Amino acid sequence: MDEDLLDKFFAGECTPEEAIRVRSSLDQPLANEDLILRRSWRNIQKHAKADSIRPLSPWAMYVAAALAGLMTVFGVAWKLAQENLVIQNTSHHYEAYYAKGLLFKLPPNGSARINMNIASHSADLLFCGDVRIHNTSENDVSMKLNLTCAKNRRPEQSAVVTIRRDKKIVAFQYRLKSDELVVVEEDRVFDLPLPLQKKALEALEI
Repeated sequence: MDEDLLDKFFAGECTPEEAIRVRSSLDQPLANEDLILRRSWRNIQKHAKADSIRPLSPWAMYVAAALAGLMTVFGVAWKLAQENLVIQNTSHHYEAYYAKGLLFKLPPNGSARINMNIASHSADLLFCGDVRIHNTSENDVSMKLNLTCAKNRRPEQSAVVTIRRDKKIVAFQYRLKSDELVVVEEDRVFDLPLPLQKKALEALEI
C-alpha cells in the first residue's frame, strides 16, 4: 500500500475510488501474524529477570501468548467497532469524507459529528444544513440523523433511516435554522413536492 495514499486516506483527502481501495487493503489479514506473535513473546522472555521470575512451563507460555493475542484482537476490534469522527468543511465547495463504508458530502462551511458502530451496522450523525450520504459498504446501515442548528432542540428530535447498500440519500433542512428535516434517496427526489424538490436539488448542486 502506497504510504502517500494512506496519508491522504487518514487526512480525509481521498477520492471515493481511492478510499474504497485503501479500505479493501486494510481489511486484508495481517501477513505473518503467527511469526510476529512468537517474536513478541521471545522479546518478553529476553527482558524478563531470570532470578525474579520463575520460568514458565511450555503450556503456560502458550496460554499467555494466546491470551495476549486475544486481548490484542479484541482491543483492535473494539476500536474499529466504535469510532467517533468530527469533520469540518472549510472549503467553498462540497467536500467528500469517507468513514467505514459511508461516504459523506458536506456543503461549504458544513460540519458533522459521526458516531460509528460497525458491529451493529449503525451510526449517529449530527449536522447542520444538508448532507449527502452514499452507503458504499456491503451492508444496509441504520442511521440516526440529528440536526444541531435549532436552539433548545430536544435530543429526541431526530430521524432514523436505513440506508440500503450502494444507495445515496440527501438530508436537508426545510427552513434555515429549524429542526424540520427532509430525507430522501437521490433517485426519488422528483417524487417530492415542488418546494422540496427545489431544496433537494440545491443540496445536490443541480
